Amino acid sequence: MNHIMWWAYLHQNGTVQLKRWFGDHKDYTDDCIGNDFVQRVVPPFAADSLETARAYAYAALGVVP
Repeated sequence: MNHIMWWAYLHQNGTVQLKRWFGDHKDYTDDCIGNDFVQRVVPPFAADSLETARAYAYAALGVVP
């Protein structure tokens, strides 16, 4: 299985923003702190496909697709 790292956040407009993660911790920490658009963050996680990552992010954020 070929895992890819992802992270996600819940935008203030209710959409889930799924991002590839390449190892920069500021992506999901410092850059999100104080950002009015970011409501909640899912820290980096491994998934083998975009679909799997999307399902995980939605579940972690408690959002129904």
